[in-house]
Order: sequence, then C-alpha cells, then structure tokens
Amino acid sequence: MGASANEIDREIIETRAGLDEKLDVLEKRAVSGARRVGIMAAIGLAAGLAVAGAVFLVYRRTRKASLTDRLQELLPDALTGLPEEVRTRLRSGPIKVVITQGDEDAGPSAWESIGRKVAPTLVSTAVGTVMSRVMGRTPEPGSSEE
Repeated sequence: MGASANEIDREIIETRAGLDEKLDVLEKRAVSGARRVGIMAAIGLAAGLAVAGAVFLVYRRTRKASLTDRLQELLPDALTGLPEEVRTRLRSGPIKVVITQGDEDAGPSAWESIGRKVAPTLVSTAVGTVMSRVMGRTPEPGSSEE
C-alpha cells in the first residue's frame, strides 16, 4: 500500500537535513560576497580619495595665484590684519582723495589762469626748438649751410 509513517518521518528528516546544509552553504556564500563587496567599496573609496587629493595638489601647484593672493603675500602682516571697519570701506569701491590748498572758495587769479593756458604751448615750442638744434635739422645762425 503506501509508505509507513516511520518511513515518511525519516524522509522528512533527511530532506530537512539536506535543506539545512544547503541553507548553511548559501548563508556562507552571502557573507563572503558581502565581505568582498565591502572590501571592494573601501578600496574604491580610498583610490578615489587618493586621486582627488593628487588632482587638488596638482591644481594648487599649477594654478596661478590671484592678484589678491600675491599682494597679500607681499604686504606685511600689520596691513593684512586691518580692522573689519577698514576692510568694509575698502571693499565698497574706490576711494576718492581730494587735496586742497588754501581757500577753497577763491578761484585762481587772472594771471594764474592765463599762465596755465599759455605755459604748455611755450614749453612744447621751446622743447621742439632745442631738440631740432640738437638733432641738426636746422642750421645754426652764421654757419656755412645757410
């Protein structure tokens, strides 16, 4: 007829034992694979950091320093350690310096005004005359070239 209950129990126990062995093998493989993936990820991370560090060092080495950096290296520490108020004033834009002398309301005198207008013309004429004589372009008065 059919198998006895003892035989069925024995087959079930054998099947369970086989399944347990197979599960143990699969668990060991999973642990081994996870360990391998972890090691590979750590190696990849270390290699990436090493390459990024090397690239950064090469970049810093070959990059031309900005004008600001070069000027800060030249200036003494007393000038680079300016108070914050002075730094903000310097960052806001160019500083206009006006130097005045005497009475600001009094304009230039008439002679001073005429002198400022005529002086450049007289100076350029005199320099031109001297240079032409030095270069020998015009003959000297009383020379044989006349």
